[in-house]
Amino acid sequence: MIEIVIQILLYVIDLDERGEFRSHVEDENGVSIFEITNEDQDEDAHITNGGIWLVEAGYMKHAKDINGLHQYLKEIGVAKADSKLSMLDARAR
Repeated sequence: MIEIVIQILLYVIDLDERGEFRSHVEDENGVSIFEITNEDQDEDAHITNGGIWLVEAGYMKHAKDINGLHQYLKEIGVAKADSKLSMLDARAR
């Protein structure tokens, strides 16, 4: 008998306020496997808040576009082809 195991992933919004954005993707064990932030570091090591590179590069339409994120994760091999991705706002935890 063949057992089919579907990879379940969770996109967690850690911070989304006052121009700052941080999120991550967790696997079934709660381990962070991918992180997103809009923080950039300039040549003087100062932290600035810019755009989210996945949105700027066209992979995601906006910061909460889980379909675009899921497709990108599949393309880079982080997510399996038959995986499922859902979203959670960390403030709801």
